[in-house]
Amino acid sequence: MPLYEYNALDARGKKRTGLIDAGTLQTARERLKGQGFFVVSLGKAAAKEDVSAGRSLTLFSKVSRSDLAVLTRQLSTLLKAGLPLVQALEALIEQMEKPAVRKVLNGVQDRVNEGAPFHEALAEFPSVFPPLYVQMVRAGEAGGFLESIMLRLSETLENEARLRGKVVAAMVYPVFMTVLGFVFLLLLFAFVVPEVAGIFEDFGRQLPLPTRILISLSDFANAYWVPLLVAFALFIFLFRRSSKSDRFGPSIDRLKLRMPVFGKLTLKVATVRMCHILGSLLRSGVPLMRSLEVVGEVLGNRVLSSALDQASISVSRGGSLAESLRANGVFPALLPRVVAVGEESGDLADMLTSVAESYEEETTTSIQALTAVLGPVLILVMAAVVLFVVLAILLPIFEMNQLIRTA
Repeated sequence: MPLYEYNALDARGKKRTGLIDAGTLQTARERLKGQGFFVVSLGKAAAKEDVSAGRSLTLFSKVSRSDLAVLTRQLSTLLKAGLPLVQALEALIEQMEKPAVRKVLNGVQDRVNEGAPFHEALAEFPSVFPPLYVQMVRAGEAGGFLESIMLRLSETLENEARLRGKVVAAMVYPVFMTVLGFVFLLLLFAFVVPEVAGIFEDFGRQLPLPTRILISLSDFANAYWVPLLVAFALFIFLFRRSSKSDRFGPSIDRLKLRMPVFGKLTLKVATVRMCHILGSLLRSGVPLMRSLEVVGEVLGNRVLSSALDQASISVSRGGSLAESLRANGVFPALLPRVVAVGEESGDLADMLTSVAESYEEETTTSIQALTAVLGPVLILVMAAVVLFVVLAILLPIFEMNQLIRTA
């Protein structure tokens, strides 16, 4: 039987704490009342341990969005098969391989067993289940169509994972080439250039300009590599802290949107995500005002989130969402036009989904084009660096050969 922990007052008003085993929470409460206790608090002891364990596990073994999409799809299948929610969660826990996922699901199941609504149980794990997830589940519970909501959630999460995968895959090659070039330069300055400098010490004449530049760069790097490394790490740390701060965060997010090439790509990715999420929320029955708030919380860019907040205020005052998005001037020009058509026809959710699919295709094309350009550019940069190093080393050698011949 489950074990419950209680805090109560006896007939004399004295505080009592302890454990009691019972089949359900209500049975435990009735037993305590039968013993003459006034129940102050009562909860399942194992549930508290499981929830805290799940929260601690998510800190060290985080549940990824891919894991979340998989468990959502499986839960949707189990609910569609006719299983009650508690049994579906039990079946899901049994087939999950990652301990972190099982711990979180155990905590959710325990809260549901205690009588909490499913969305409230999910809300206790905000690092795993984002506001979008909780709000859609809440709408599904209220409307009695939880299984279809879980299916829609899984599709939304899978769309996000697919788009994120495209971006990551496109950036793997440029990042690899950049790291490879950095390692090459590091080895060059650490081992090759000092040897070359030692050979040309007794040259007796002024070294060619490329050689002098190369030796100066090597001396600087060897003398100050520790401060440079510390400065780089400090820059990364301060940049990340500033990005999260209320003072500098909006400016950095605005800078991301204004960057050449990458700014447009960032905006397209954010637009695809916003349209997918907003369309899913509206189709699930979540009111427009609350949907805009949820999207603003999960969008990941404060400039865009602020634009959605202003749109939400405009809508609350009876204004048009399309006009508000057009007035902000942050999102692509096509979006307000499509939203206006959706508002007039009453099919805003479907129109947003269409926009998301359209911009997703554009984003895929942009990523492919960017990758096709970055590859040759990085190769040319590395070739230029190698050519410079070769010239810096060979030019003094050529001059030495000519001196020997003339002598």
